[in-house]
Amino acid sequence: MFLPVDHAQHDNDLPKNCTFAPNDWRILSGFWHPVAFAHDITDAPVAARLLDVDLVIWRTKDGVSAARDLCPHRGTRLSAGRVDDGILICPMHGLHFDGSGQCTKIPSNPDQNARVSPRLRLQSLRVEERYGIVWTCLAATPTWPLPEWPGVGDDSLKKIFMPPDTWAAAASRHVENFNDVAHFPWVHVNTFGGDENDRIPPYDVHETGHGLTFDLGYDEGFNRFPDDVPGDTRHVVYTYELTFPFSTILIIRPNDSWYVQYFADTVCPVSAHETKIFQVATDTTGAPDEAFLIKESMMINNEDKPLVENQHPEDLPLGIMDEVHIPADRMSVAYRRALVDKFGLGAPLSS
Repeated sequence: MFLPVDHAQHDNDLPKNCTFAPNDWRILSGFWHPVAFAHDITDAPVAARLLDVDLVIWRTKDGVSAARDLCPHRGTRLSAGRVDDGILICPMHGLHFDGSGQCTKIPSNPDQNARVSPRLRLQSLRVEERYGIVWTCLAATPTWPLPEWPGVGDDSLKKIFMPPDTWAAAASRHVENFNDVAHFPWVHVNTFGGDENDRIPPYDVHETGHGLTFDLGYDEGFNRFPDDVPGDTRHVVYTYELTFPFSTILIIRPNDSWYVQYFADTVCPVSAHETKIFQVATDTTGAPDEAFLIKESMMINNEDKPLVENQHPEDLPLGIMDEVHIPADRMSVAYRRALVDKFGLGAPLSS
């Protein structure tokens, strides 16, 4: 019912009811994560959740701001308030906060010229808008850069934003599935999967300055590209470029074609076992078919979603001997090893 008077000395950087191992939470808090599409931040505050931390996002005259969804006055959810000319207004007492998080007005003060305490300041976060996505970092200084996405980062190409979805699965499980190739003929039967008897050729995974990449040739079981090349199936080359920890761009190049599709997938770890998916696509037509791409991506995601949500254990096993691997798992094994070796994720719990 009450916090002890001296509770400040026991403050913990972890959120209440944190679902992550403490070491993992602290490491992940240093990365940039997507929290919203920029076009969804308009004239009202938007609530989001990242790593078990509730956030409020709002648009100001200078761009987008984000902070912990907590008024420093009486702990009210600011996302339930409103935005007036870029000022975030608390729904309980009307305190006004500017884009930097500083309180600029206390409506109930008898002297409106009185100095506002600097303690009346939000716990603001770093924010970046890139690729039409709002990214934020819970740490004061990010430990890893934002992804560099070819195609999607080209302002001359129209971007298509897929409807965001939330999966009851760990972010790492989704990322591993997105970068997995052996499941195509078994899961994506109605979208692009090829023949069940086709083999996955050996491929090499390479480290980049920001993550991992590999190329793979594949015979798709459909002809889904708008390049007027005849045939019922298509041979393509997939290039996967993963930025740690949870962002991937897939570049699809059909054989004997000028056409290239860029499909970016990045996810917000809402909690340890809840993940919000953000996907952006474009192609070298310059004006991709929005209705077709959205319908196709939703079909593909819906083929994957129930399987990923029911994987066990729910947490991605980072011990290489914890699961059995097959030759097509080269990317998966490299990803798991990198999360441990480069960042220390999955460290044993201290006794």
